[in-house]
Amino acid sequence: MLEVITGGMFAGKTEELLRRLERHRIARRRVALIKPDLDTRTTKVRTHNGKEFDSITVGRKDRAALEEIINENDVIGFDEAEFFSDELYRLLKELEQSGTEKIFIACGLDMDSEGEPFGIMPALMAIASDVTKLHAVCENCFVPANISFSVVDKKEQILVGGKDMYKALCWRCAAIEKRKKKEQSEQSFTV
Repeated sequence: MLEVITGGMFAGKTEELLRRLERHRIARRRVALIKPDLDTRTTKVRTHNGKEFDSITVGRKDRAALEEIINENDVIGFDEAEFFSDELYRLLKELEQSGTEKIFIACGLDMDSEGEPFGIMPALMAIASDVTKLHAVCENCFVPANISFSVVDKKEQILVGGKDMYKALCWRCAAIEKRKKKEQSEQSFTV
């Protein structure tokens, strides 16, 4: 069974992933948490409020390592699933559609900071038995936040970071911030 936990940054996705994995650990199931090697911030998976869970770092395209970990465990969590390649999607699709009794819980951003679908997350959501979409609180107007707004200039889609690089915003506030950034950029060229 594949469960997907998604939404923007600071919505509590990783906290929910760890909560679900801990429930299975308490039930004495073999549990593993996998994170992509692209996320080098820490060797453990850590929430923004400091909760930690031991993890196994795996290469984004390392199907053999993923298969080995899956074979050895009953419940497998994937943090930052948007960073994994199509190899993870294809593997989970095969397993999900084979009728496996294993439980997979993939956690990741549904959109990048520009509001575009992120990595394999849309495909995982399509084949999942259950999808949970969480929202942070907009840091400007306090309604549910939809987007992880980049407060720094980005050159590529992937820029790993936290509060130092992103803030949670609703679409309205993101549009206002985007206009401000554009105006500041245009002013710096005229000065």
